[in-house]
Amino acid sequence: MSPRFKRLNVVWELPETWCETDHIAGALAEADRLLAPHGLAERFVFVVTSHGDRLSFKHRDRAIVLQTSDEGHEVPVYLDDAFMVFKNYRPFVPLASNLRVIPLGCNKDVPAIPGKPMGQRTTDVFFIGRKDHRDDFFVHALALNERADIAARVAVAPMFREGIAPADYASVLADTKIALSPRGVSHETFRTYEALRAGCVVIAQRHLPSWFTTGWPVIEVDEWSGIGPLVDGLLKDPAHLAELSEKGLAWWRERCAPEIVGRYIVNEIVGMLTR
Repeated sequence: MSPRFKRLNVVWELPETWCETDHIAGALAEADRLLAPHGLAERFVFVVTSHGDRLSFKHRDRAIVLQTSDEGHEVPVYLDDAFMVFKNYRPFVPLASNLRVIPLGCNKDVPAIPGKPMGQRTTDVFFIGRKDHRDDFFVHALALNERADIAARVAVAPMFREGIAPADYASVLADTKIALSPRGVSHETFRTYEALRAGCVVIAQRHLPSWFTTGWPVIEVDEWSGIGPLVDGLLKDPAHLAELSEKGLAWWRERCAPEIVGRYIVNEIVGMLTR
């Protein structure tokens, strides 16, 4: 069953099993609340879709699209058939005037478990995921497991979502100091946002610049060969770890959480109308 909204006309084309459903629904719920005072809640038709090559409702002045699941970072072909398009996975080309990028957010099946204070966390370094497109990462990250001086938990998952149950994954994140977030085939991954939400210090491959990644407290790397010394430096400075943890949690709440995305969407719609 698709989510229900008080005023918005939403064409919901994502199955309930889709990982992004809760994050998008939360953003639209906030947009529903904020658009009413502007008298805009009934003006637009919002289409939530995973498709970039077809659109069920086309209207240059009324259609607003929220597109997800495009790991190829493509520009939707229907861009000229919509008033605005908001999508995950920023395209590699410059953005058109009616195209905006929004954060991927957290997998709906990974519960939000409050993280422990940094000094009480027992896992120093954590990652579990598939090996696809991550050969270089695993060469260096698996070596952390062999060290006796740190509590590292790095593992290869056999398939997507088969390495550890989502609830257990969330529990481990809540007890983790440093979460590793290598990219797979795309530049964006749920685990970055899930780790920020859990208060982990996140080390990730460099993301494409956007309003929600520029200046964030994620430690970005271009290669994984120096992961050992980087981890050592962080673990030797507990005060800095705690500071980064607080900054990451604040960044999630102030830049990436569903209600923040909803406010961003509304601000961009209003801005487009007043140009």
